[in-house]
Order: sequence, then structure tokens, then C-alpha cells
Amino acid sequence: MSGSSLRRRATSGVLWTAAQMWFVRATTAAAFIVIGRQLQPSEFGLVALAMSVIAVLQLLSDTGMANYLVRSQHVDERHRSTAFWTSLVLAGALAGLLALLAGALAHLFHEDDLAPVLRWLALTMVLTGLGSVPNALLRRDMQFKSLAVRGAVATVVGSVVAIVLALAGAGVWALVAQNLVRGAVTVVITWTVVRWRPHFVLDRSEARSMLSFGTKLMGMDLLLNARSRGTDFVLAGMGSSVLLGYWSIANRLVKIIQDTGSSVVSTVATPAFAKLQGDRERLARAYSTAMYSAGLVMFPATLFLTVTSPDLVPLLLGQQWADAAQVAQIVAATAALAVFSQFDRSIFIAVDRLRPEMVMVAGIVVSHVVIVVLLVPHGLTWVALGLLARQVLSLPVRQLVIRREAGIPLRSTVPALRVLLASLVMAGALVGAGALAHGVDTWVRVVVQVLVAALVYPPALWLVARPVFRRALVDVRALRGGRRAADVTGPAAPGATTPDDVVTVGAGGDPSIEAAPEGRR
Repeated sequence: MSGSSLRRRATSGVLWTAAQMWFVRATTAAAFIVIGRQLQPSEFGLVALAMSVIAVLQLLSDTGMANYLVRSQHVDERHRSTAFWTSLVLAGALAGLLALLAGALAHLFHEDDLAPVLRWLALTMVLTGLGSVPNALLRRDMQFKSLAVRGAVATVVGSVVAIVLALAGAGVWALVAQNLVRGAVTVVITWTVVRWRPHFVLDRSEARSMLSFGTKLMGMDLLLNARSRGTDFVLAGMGSSVLLGYWSIANRLVKIIQDTGSSVVSTVATPAFAKLQGDRERLARAYSTAMYSAGLVMFPATLFLTVTSPDLVPLLLGQQWADAAQVAQIVAATAALAVFSQFDRSIFIAVDRLRPEMVMVAGIVVSHVVIVVLLVPHGLTWVALGLLARQVLSLPVRQLVIRREAGIPLRSTVPALRVLLASLVMAGALVGAGALAHGVDTWVRVVVQVLVAALVYPPALWLVARPVFRRALVDVRALRGGRRAADVTGPAAPGATTPDDVVTVGAGGDPSIEAAPEGRR
């Protein structure tokens, strides 16, 4: 595939993914507000705990084979069918095991209502096993339009079902039904779109090769899940489902932003980076572009949430969630900094250097869980502050390792830093606007801050990150048949791509089960 063709397909993929993500997030945000007003923190916490258990088991069932199919230069029927049957059998076996152990897990967490929730949600594992390989094939072929339509339809159907049940007083079962319906619709549409059908083929040699790669990737996934799910388990075990409910809501608000920002870029990730694995210079430029492209949305959105959460959270969800507002502020600030490490894993996958990533992730996970265990007796605010400090300290270490292992220079972060600076200018204006509007109705103050953000951010971006601003406009115009990037006057952003490079790529994934606080990626 030529550089210009790959660039067009990557740009198209990003925009289709963006359209789907923004539509999905608008739908789920509306559903989230309606359901949040009907349910209590303990009910959200119960489903978050159940989905944390399931997320870990889903990783074991996939064994990293889906990402192997996306990354490999050559895939034949033996690879596809072997991966499918292995994933499906493991998913079914683990779902059955979870159903048997549901009662014991409920007793362990002192939550009697957890057992039936676990048994029903175990079905989502089977649905994931059915859809894992065809989803990987669509990503490999960069069929992002089909993925976008599928995600949008599944989300709308699941959200409508959940809203109806929540308004009818179904409580926690509204969230359970949302996950099951969305998963089922996703699988049906995926198999309708994909042209491939599995054969009764199970090649042991190919399975060993895929598992050799996949287990390394699965090891990292398990470590990453030990971070997020470990937090959930500690909060539920040392605290309660109510405490986990507040934490889940704070993270859900941030995830809505992530799915309209960095995840838009991330979905195009693994297939595009894999195609550049032999050209480190272009890979470095693509990495830089991915980072600042995600930051264009993530930085202003997360900083807006950081400033406005005390007003925004109770306004949208009701006063029962007011205690989650301060936690949401800190979690949002942490998410803003996470943009700088969002795409590291994609680089390591592309250059086949998974061991350094595993070592770094292991260190991050251990420190993360230790911080949560030590600080949870002092409250969620202290937990969030501790994790923010860990994020700040880990970022320079990750950048140094990326430079050593993949040849990505530190200057690749400069364009994203410029975008962050523009967003900080906007955040300062929001603080000032909030102070001036003190004493007025909450909704009026929030509306004023939205208007201030819309008015301040674009000119701030133009002043301090002009090359990035221009580059983003060029990419959109190029997709629409406008001028080529080389025709635009003015310097390119430091580390920006040339016309033949990929536009925006990152860490791949398909978060098909939304109730898990960070999704499966």
C-alpha cells in the first residue's frame, strides 16, 4: 500500500471513527444522564464490580490473538479459523466457570446481589468470543465505516432498552440489559458485514505462533487490567459498592471524553502503525501526529471537566452524585496527562518490543495498587491525588524508554505540549468566568463557561500551536478533496507528518462493553 493511500485510509478511518464515537457518546451521555438520575451509587458500583471481574476473564479468553491478526503482514485461513475457535472455546469455558463461582465471589465482596448480576453478564464473554476475530479482520482491512455504523446502531439500541428499564424501576438490571443488548447487536451486525466465515480448522503450529505473540500482549493487558480492576476490587473490598459507584461515575465521565478524543485516534492504531514498522522515521512522525491529534480534543475537554465538575456533575446527574464531583476533577486532570502515553503501546507492538513495555507496565501497576490500598482509608479524593502524582512521575520515564527502544525522539511530544498550553489558557479563562458568575444559577454559570471555552480555545490554539492547527485543517481538507498538505504555506508542526505519512494513528481497540470503567482495549 502506498504512503498516500495509507494516509487517506487512515484519515478516513479517523473521521468515520470520530463520527461514530461522537454519535455514540452523545447517545450514551443522554442515556447516562437519564439512568444516573434513576439509579443509586450502590447500583452503579455493583455493575462496575461485575464488569471488572468479567474484563479480566475476557482477556484470558482472547489470548491476544485478535491483535496478532491485525498486526501480521500475512494472514490465511489457518490463522483466522484457529484464532476464532480458540477464542470462542475459552470464552465459553470461562463464562461457565464464572457462573459457577458467582456465589463465592458475591460472598467474598459481601454483596449478595452480585451473584445474579455476574451470571447474566457472563454471557457478554461469549458474545465477545463470537465477535473478536471478525472485528479484528475489519480493523485489519481498515473497514472503519462498517465498524462505525455497527457501534452506533448497537449503542442506540442498548441505550433505549436501558432507559426504558430504568424509568420502569428496574434498577441495576437496566445496566445489565444495556450491556447484553449492545453486545448481541454488535455481534449480529459484525457477522452481517464481514465476508469471512470460520472453517473447522485448528492448526496447532499456527496456534503456538499466535499464542507466543499473544501471551506477551495478554500479559500486558492483564497488568493494565490489574491497575484499573485492582482499584475497583480494593474499593469494593475495603470500602463498599457505594464508594465504587462514585469512583465509577467519575471515571465514566472521563471515559466519555476519551472516547470522543484519544480513542477516536486510537481505533485506527494498530493496523496503521504496523504498516510503518519498517520505517522508524515515518513511525516517529506518525506517533507525534497521533499524540497531538488526540490532544486537540482531550486537553480542552478534560480541563473543562477539571474546572467545572463541582457544578456539572450534580447538575447533570442529580445531587446524589455530588460527592463524585471533586474526584472527577482530579481524574480528568490525570486523563489529560495520559495523552502523552496513550500511544506508547502501539509503538511497542509495531516494532515488536513488548518486553520493555511489560516491565514498565508492571511497575506502574504495582505502584498504582499500592497507592490505592494506602490511601483508600483516607477517601477517594486522596486516592485520585495519589494516582495523579504517579502519572506525573511516570511520564518522563516512558518517554525515555520509547526513545531507547523504538528510536522515537523526545521532540515528538512538542506539538502536543503546545496544544496542552493552549488548553491551559482556556482553563484559566474558565476559572475567571466561574468566579465572575459566582452567585448566579448553576446552569447559567455552566453555560457561560461553555461559551468562554468555545471563544477562547481556538484563538489560543492559533497563537501557541499554529502549526498543529494548520495541520489538522489540512488533513480534513485533504480527505474532502482539498489541497494536498504540501501545498499549504507555512511550516509544518514539529514532528508532523509529511503528505505521504499516516495522519493519525494510535493504540487499537474496540470497547464493545461500555459498563467497564475503562473498556476493553
